[in-house]
Amino acid sequence: MDRKQFLKTGLVAAFATAAMAGPGRAFADSAHNDDPGEEGFDETFDVIVVGSGLAATVAAVTAAEAGAQTLVLEKMGQFGGTSRVSGLNCAIAGSDEQGAEGIEDDPEWMYEDMRKVAEDYGDPDLARVVAEGSQSLYRFLTERGATFKQLKNGGGHSAKRLLWAGGGRYLLDALVSHAQSSLADTLEMRARCKVDDLVLRDGRAVGVVVRENYAFDYNAPGTDDLENQTGNARRIGARRGIVFATGGYARDKELLRSESAVLAQADTMTNPGATSGVLRMLASHGAQTVNLSLFRLSYPIPTEDVCWGMLLNPDGKRFVNELGSRNDLGIIILRQMLDFDGKPPLLVYDSKGIELFHDKQRLEMSLAGRNFKNGTMYRFDTLDELADHFGYDKQALADAASRYNEMFDNGTDEDFGKDMAALQGAAIKQPPFYGMNLIPNNNYTPGGVRIDTSARILDVNGRPIEGLYAAGEVTGGVHGAQRLTGCSAPDCGVFGMVAGTQAASATPVEP
Repeated sequence: MDRKQFLKTGLVAAFATAAMAGPGRAFADSAHNDDPGEEGFDETFDVIVVGSGLAATVAAVTAAEAGAQTLVLEKMGQFGGTSRVSGLNCAIAGSDEQGAEGIEDDPEWMYEDMRKVAEDYGDPDLARVVAEGSQSLYRFLTERGATFKQLKNGGGHSAKRLLWAGGGRYLLDALVSHAQSSLADTLEMRARCKVDDLVLRDGRAVGVVVRENYAFDYNAPGTDDLENQTGNARRIGARRGIVFATGGYARDKELLRSESAVLAQADTMTNPGATSGVLRMLASHGAQTVNLSLFRLSYPIPTEDVCWGMLLNPDGKRFVNELGSRNDLGIIILRQMLDFDGKPPLLVYDSKGIELFHDKQRLEMSLAGRNFKNGTMYRFDTLDELADHFGYDKQALADAASRYNEMFDNGTDEDFGKDMAALQGAAIKQPPFYGMNLIPNNNYTPGGVRIDTSARILDVNGRPIEGLYAAGEVTGGVHGAQRLTGCSAPDCGVFGMVAGTQAASATPVEP
């Protein structure tokens, strides 16, 4: 069977099982436990890490520092994945920056904050690993050259604990520089090397089937996993373990549509290669998948700062309580966009609302036009100028503001039930005024393969698949229904450390 036919067969089986499995069980349970094909390997390492974002890089550095000969495989032409283009706020309970400001914090508080928004989805034990390991991750990063520029508040956090290094690339660059100078003998990284399959013997993963010189098809990313046959096949063995840290599937529109049709309308700033190929492959070998029907929508500005403004659809009519949760608000916006042929709503602030922003750094980026795609905010002296800029009817916008301000003064939102008393004086009254289009981004997918607290990938019976580990967004169950702001980076980093340690210390076999 050639590679293309193998992939097609695996996916057909996966979706056939998905139809019967129900929510959170979207892939096949079939287990391909035999070595698929030729005997022997072209080369062998102690540990193979698949992916090159924060989780993968931390795992690889951890394994290499433990003395394991480690190979990183990245399918794209550039290392770093979505982590490289992410703002990557990092929640840490117990940083030096907190100490310098006299801020008391505790991992238990961080854990409780994470679980408050999880809505009883996911595995609390995994969330506890992240919270309790966050300070160790902080030491790991800073001792290898990473520096943080700012300590910030974050919505839903009981303490000021979000650290920002300037973006994910600054964390990655520090780790890669450390690896180049200190781990040249034990760590190798290869780009354009796509993992197509596992090699298992007697139920243990002992290697991968890859294609070197693979060229991702940017013209047809939606069918790349199925149709792209570029590259040269090789087999690489792993004596101790294989760590999957390949990120999420936010670019996989078909998978998202199968879970929730409206999600396919969301924008995303993730790496173009954020598809579900690895997730499907792991599931075809019996890995359990969890929480695939969950989602996390986000915005260029913090969700908790949307509430200071007024949201209008393209007809100039308010349509939602702006104090809603990120996902509830996002789904309503996406439905409005469906009704208006994809046109986004308009978010309007007055000067008081701007003063109340929690995250001044992201606000400043928006006002300077540097807050990534669709993240620019504009300043106007009058509402008429704002209406002209965004192509809104001036009278319709004025009427909407008048109605909103009247309800604000009366203390009751008769239209959508917004708590006007919580707005601390922010209405649509005090110039200058500010406006931006608000488009939900689907930059994080909570679902993935199930792991235990040792980062071992579990099968459908809850048993570890020997030799397989995972960390970061490719996993599911860490966060539940809502991922708290700034908790993706510690998830990636902490479980990257765990997976790298576990893989490097596993009993070796000769593939």
